Amino acid sequence: MEFKVSNQVYNPLLKRKEVSIEIDHKGEGTPHRFDVRKRMASKFGAKIENVFVIDLRTSTGVEKAVCSLQIYDDPATAALTVPEHLAIRNLPPEERAKKKEAKPAEAEKAAPAPTKPAAKAGKEPETKPAVKAEAKPPK
Repeated sequence: MEFKVSNQVYNPLLKRKEVSIEIDHKGEGTPHRFDVRKRMASKFGAKIENVFVIDLRTSTGVEKAVCSLQIYDDPATAALTVPEHLAIRNLPPEERAKKKEAKPAEAEKAAPAPTKPAAKAGKEPETKPAVKAEAKPPK
């Protein structure tokens, strides 16, 4: 697998390096985001926590992928900027599976359970008789 940097720009406002790379993966499938992340962290001399794969695309029948990376100066800035779904996509496969399992459990805790009125044993719930409003003659 061969990695070629096609564009590299530093964004001082967001304190990150924005990199576009082309990945030649002849005879192999499209590489996983985490593998690209590890490789680019070592290539740019950054910590893996600061590198995020934003986009990874391969066209049908082509053995090249185009990838967009963001390499942050510090993980605190990355935590504020990178959306949660992208941060989860960049996790190792086993950690990602744990997050997916934990998410439905959190959703169940957060959603309030539907409440039913308490029914007394042996009695029907009380209903009030309907009151008809008498029509008043117009003045």
